[in-house]
Amino acid sequence: MSGPHDTDDGQELDAEDEAVEAEGAEGAEGAEADGAEAEGGGEPGGAEGAEGAEAEAEGGGEPGGAEAGGEEPAAQQPEMTRERARAERRDLDKERGEPVAGPRAGRRSVRRGGVPAGDGRRPRILVTNDDGIESRGLLALKMALDPIGDVTVVAPDLNQSAVGHLKTLSRPLRVRERTLADGSKGWSVDGSPTDCVSLACLGFFEEKFDLVASGINYGANLGDDITYSGTISAAMEAEINHLPAFGISQEYSEQVDFSLAAMAAAVVARNILRHGLRRGELLSVNVPAATVEECEGFEVTRVGRRIYQDQLIERLDPRGIPYYWIGGPAPSGIGVPGTDFNAVVNRRVSVTPIHLDLTGRRLMREMQGWDWSSAPDVPADEDLPATSEAEAQRLAEEARFERR
Repeated sequence: MSGPHDTDDGQELDAEDEAVEAEGAEGAEGAEADGAEAEGGGEPGGAEGAEGAEAEAEGGGEPGGAEAGGEEPAAQQPEMTRERARAERRDLDKERGEPVAGPRAGRRSVRRGGVPAGDGRRPRILVTNDDGIESRGLLALKMALDPIGDVTVVAPDLNQSAVGHLKTLSRPLRVRERTLADGSKGWSVDGSPTDCVSLACLGFFEEKFDLVASGINYGANLGDDITYSGTISAAMEAEINHLPAFGISQEYSEQVDFSLAAMAAAVVARNILRHGLRRGELLSVNVPAATVEECEGFEVTRVGRRIYQDQLIERLDPRGIPYYWIGGPAPSGIGVPGTDFNAVVNRRVSVTPIHLDLTGRRLMREMQGWDWSSAPDVPADEDLPATSEAEAQRLAEEARFERR
């Protein structure tokens, strides 16, 4: 496997960043310890205190309340708790014949690695995508990971490509049990890939997961594509919920064959379960449109740059009212060595580490020298350039590439 190439983009973690990361890790461990102490009541015997509180609640809030047997006046009855309200809603959904979610899972710990050494169980793997529950790529990913662990599939009921990190908060989500093409069970959600991962992390399934895999997307997610991609956003949502994750995408081709992508997914999954990922990290995998025999191996890459050629297409409906499509040719990219785009063009599987810390550190250092005064002593009619020098250099670089 090739290694990452050096870059002067100023985005690598320096000593100061590593110190901040170490401090954050200590804070997370401290938070876990505090949480454990809170769950135990903060003192030895906290579990007994919790049991006593439950017994007290069942007995009407006072010792001997359960033995009294009589009903309290309505004014003294405690208000309906949130859990009781949820239980009643679940009962109502059952009466209506609708599928219901199970109880919310317990406290989740921060996941930094795979299944702990010595744990005899198989890894639990959540599989999702953005192309929908009936996608052939989803089934290929599920079948590739079946030999590695116990796979659970939950995916959007319809194609959700390019929805980004959309999360549904303004309406309820409907979940349906489905039968996949291989006869196994899966679940569809009338929402986004992010919604699918959120449901799983918030307790729809009783088990906790060790890994989340998103894909196999039909179409590469290279360079700036990751900002649009529902596939990568699902992996981001998993990381936000402290689960190691990767998204995998395959380059478009007339003859769709997911054999190479399935093999790559298995290799990536094993590596993540073996080595783990740190907080804020996930992997974006892009597979060329090639057979296993034609593939030139794996390459660890950085995010490249896409060149979009979008066009605004205006049309008229039968009533003469205009409507619009965003169309145009497929995007290209700048084939700089060491980037995901260059690797896929050269028939290599690109594995790109992504970090959710989007801070531009080089720009951050430059901005220290900018004028941040609220009322700068400059003329009102000061001439400001329409295009900065940095932007002009970027446009010139893209123009040179297009001429080539």
